[in-house]
Amino acid sequence: MSTQTITKPGDPATEPQVSSSKPERNWAYRLGTLALIAGTLVLWEWLPSAGIVSKIILPPFTDVIDALWTLLGSGSFYRHLYVTMAEIMIGFAAGTVIGLLGGVALSVWPPVKRLTYPLVVAFQAIPKIVFAPLFISWLGYGMSSKVGMAIAIAFFPVLINTLVGLDSVPQDAVKLMRSIRATRLQIFRKVSFPHALPLIFAGVKAALTFAVIGAIVGEFVGASEGLGYLLDAYNFQLRIDGVFAIIVVLAIVGSGLYFLIEWLDKKLIFWRDEQAS
Repeated sequence: MSTQTITKPGDPATEPQVSSSKPERNWAYRLGTLALIAGTLVLWEWLPSAGIVSKIILPPFTDVIDALWTLLGSGSFYRHLYVTMAEIMIGFAAGTVIGLLGGVALSVWPPVKRLTYPLVVAFQAIPKIVFAPLFISWLGYGMSSKVGMAIAIAFFPVLINTLVGLDSVPQDAVKLMRSIRATRLQIFRKVSFPHALPLIFAGVKAALTFAVIGAIVGEFVGASEGLGYLLDAYNFQLRIDGVFAIIVVLAIVGSGLYFLIEWLDKKLIFWRDEQAS
């Protein structure tokens, strides 16, 4: 006579055991990142202090912190920061909208794609720095020319990723929507655009970093304010610690904006994590 063990729902013996390896791996990666940053800063401080690297080439990290503290204490710095941030955000927003609408147009109307796509690729192949003097000539030394540079650099990755994402929609899903007599707009809203969103956000992240580059390059060529103008002035005066302080500020600004976009990516495209799990 065999005995059977009767279990009830909620019994710990029958509940699936959730592995804690993933959280542990995440903490391990975070600790590893912190250790890498700490090691880099220690090496940064030690190399010039020990005379291995000239302080004109690489000032000690503590000197950069002192320069950054002095910079943050000056009233003019925040005006320069505001100008650069405005150029970045306006250029990024406009470039994203232009790239998104352009990618949708090229995907929806294939004749337009065949007609204009070679011109778009040719435009992208041109080094954008050559447009900086032209934008200065056309739009002047104010904010408009820097915004134009940011747009010129930022729109292309959004356009390409939007086009690739929309062109990679599974045809079975499209045929299924057509079988239930869905309109083209409904297919776009329910199938094509959600499927393309992960690639579109990848392009948006790239566009953000490119917008920062465009704004700073525009300020290098001709400007009277902005972080790029300030960096160029410090470099001319051989205030290398101030140059590195501006670089630190730009790294913080760029990283903060990038991680904000990444957070929005995870919140808006929540189904991607569900599919991966």
